[in-house]
Amino acid sequence: MDSTKEKEKELGEVELELDERLRLARTERYACQSIVREVFPSERVAICLRNRIKVFNEYDGIKVWRHKKTSKAFYSGLMVCGSVWLCPVCAAKISERRRRELQQAFEQHKKDGGQIALLTLTFSHKRFDALKDILNLFSKATEKFMSGRAFQNIRAEMGLIGRVRALEVTYSDANGFHPHAHIALFYTNKVNLNDIEEQMYVLWKKACSKVGLTIDRKHGISLEKGEKADDYIAKHGKWGIDHELTKAHIKKAKFKSLTPFDFLRNYLATEDKRYLILFKEYAECFKGKRQLQWSQGLKQKFVMEEKNDEQLAKEQTEQADLLGLIDYWIWKDILKQNKRSYFLDLCETKSFEEALENIAEYKKQRIKKAKSLCEELDRKSNIK
Repeated sequence: MDSTKEKEKELGEVELELDERLRLARTERYACQSIVREVFPSERVAICLRNRIKVFNEYDGIKVWRHKKTSKAFYSGLMVCGSVWLCPVCAAKISERRRRELQQAFEQHKKDGGQIALLTLTFSHKRFDALKDILNLFSKATEKFMSGRAFQNIRAEMGLIGRVRALEVTYSDANGFHPHAHIALFYTNKVNLNDIEEQMYVLWKKACSKVGLTIDRKHGISLEKGEKADDYIAKHGKWGIDHELTKAHIKKAKFKSLTPFDFLRNYLATEDKRYLILFKEYAECFKGKRQLQWSQGLKQKFVMEEKNDEQLAKEQTEQADLLGLIDYWIWKDILKQNKRSYFLDLCETKSFEEALENIAEYKKQRIKKAKSLCEELDRKSNIK
């Protein structure tokens, strides 16, 4: 009995720790979004989860919900930007939806007897290479690599039915921006992937050479069976191909590399504006690009509905209980106090009513402090 109670206690502590980590991650996302708002004040990210939705000249109410399964609180009735590249809040939701789509396709393809391989393409670059320039060359090289009779022969040999390409970029002080692509290959024939990789290397080297890029055999290309790639990717945690293709740009990078959202995290920690300059360069280059690109007809094969990023960001598929409706003037106070994330924290750990009281009390104390300061200034003025 004591053993059972001890296990229940340990489980409860683990759940509490996980809840706290999730809340801290949400706080970080909202804080990073606020930074992006300062960098890009005219972009939609500047009003994301701030401005109310307007329908037929009427504003939607701002509601707070509690997810029935996870007990996480969230807002509705607010505009979202749907930017997977610029917005840390939307990116978290969109990438999770995309991951589920990809996981569904993987599972169905394997169930049908198919196989998955992970192809990674990269190239040599220097610290001061402009991201815009090398990204453009990389795109041209990728297009050349996948066109022509030689690649079509590889397709036929593998029984390749389609692919999903994920574009990613990291950064290091030593080597600058590092664009690369992870491509999930859906194939049906039994082949030796080492032999296929050698054939692809020749094509990739030739394609890069044509646009002025260089590669080496060790780092330019890799082709791994899905299970092997999963094991490699997950060696530092629970992370598979589906995560690598959809969430790579929002994760915290390891070693000395930085992901784009690491720029924002580092700015929060250091206030070094160099990170804002790097983020701006990245954002201007990636804006409008598709994070995931499915080859024609592949989604239809797995009976998937085509949805853009903004649709996924707006989508509410979770079963949830309504906690309450926030008055617009209270919402303005929440924004002014920069407490969007904290308000959700209070709804989860306390109650919706106590969260409202906290905002009201904070405003009351702020007014009291301002009044006291004015009185002190008047007193000093009278003394003079």
